[in-house]
Amino acid sequence: MQILILTCNTGGGHNATAAALEEQFTAHGHGCTVLDCLEFLPPAKARLISEGHVLLYRKAPKLFGLGYKFEENHVPRYLRAQCESCAGEFSEAVKRMGCDAVICVHVFPAIMMTAAVRQFGLTLPGYFVATDYTCSPGVSLADMDLYFIPHPLLADEFIRCGIPADRLVPTGIPVRSCFLTRVPQPQARRALGLPETGRVILLVCGSMGAGPMEELTQALSQILTRDDRLVVVCGTNKKLRDRIVRSCAGRNLRVLGFTKRMDEYMDAADLILTKGGGLTTTEVVNKHRPMLLINVIPGLEERNIRFMVSQGYAKTADNPEALALLAGTLLRDTATLAKWQETLARDFSGSAAAEIYGEICQDLGVDA
Repeated sequence: MQILILTCNTGGGHNATAAALEEQFTAHGHGCTVLDCLEFLPPAKARLISEGHVLLYRKAPKLFGLGYKFEENHVPRYLRAQCESCAGEFSEAVKRMGCDAVICVHVFPAIMMTAAVRQFGLTLPGYFVATDYTCSPGVSLADMDLYFIPHPLLADEFIRCGIPADRLVPTGIPVRSCFLTRVPQPQARRALGLPETGRVILLVCGSMGAGPMEELTQALSQILTRDDRLVVVCGTNKKLRDRIVRSCAGRNLRVLGFTKRMDEYMDAADLILTKGGGLTTTEVVNKHRPMLLINVIPGLEERNIRFMVSQGYAKTADNPEALALLAGTLLRDTATLAKWQETLARDFSGSAAAEIYGEICQDLGVDA
């Protein structure tokens, strides 16, 4: 098979999902092409959407949340118009590529493909992969062959949004294979140059380093003992990394920018603090690590946090000081941490990417 995976350059999570699916299909000998759907838009408009998303996300999260909540209650007409405007170009490009199927890991390409089918006669099978623990605004505008959703308990929400029940497949959110294996903690710490004794807290807030990370670093530093370590990952946010290095320097602290060793740092940690992004939270639960969630972005991530906490997969608190206090309490309660990990091991023991691969092969009549 030749598979086209369409992502959207509005954050690292969708690209990570695309990478996980590409890894799965290529491991079985199939061809994969991963494209940013914004490439089908005029360059200026694509930059506006991508850079505007990043700007709102980092600088105006409350405004971002208001926009999300508005779209929950109103048909996102601008979104639909932009996606439909390039449906013809998209259709011709897909035909030239000779694809057997298209997988959309963002609502933009799903709407784009739906328009290509309805208006330009594209006949390829199309599949949607939800990357958050909710039915996002705009999903109801797409008409896909199958919808792969994060959890069986979310099926009713997708049905209320107009998705046919017989097209829903609860597989989980795909993560790369390195997040499905769990290296013993001492081994991970040795590989990273971290002490094997003491406790390790990992603080990471997405690829863009969003949220009150500087305040959290200061608050968490107060609960560390001599043997503990706090690892802070700032992603692509270089200014944030520089501020934390200047204001919170100490021998108990390791401050990183972007790292390709996130899976190892998760293995090394006793407790992980992160924002409510769909992909990062899914990577953490697949590592079976206790997690405290930081409410950074209203709207979508609030839904993720609500789901994770309701199922006992994570905990949260209202502000950096409360989160640090809760972290200190939990780190002293080894019995609670152990039970927490048992819950995660029970509910996250398979591979969503492998399940999606199997479902698509079955739908296309291809041997898996």
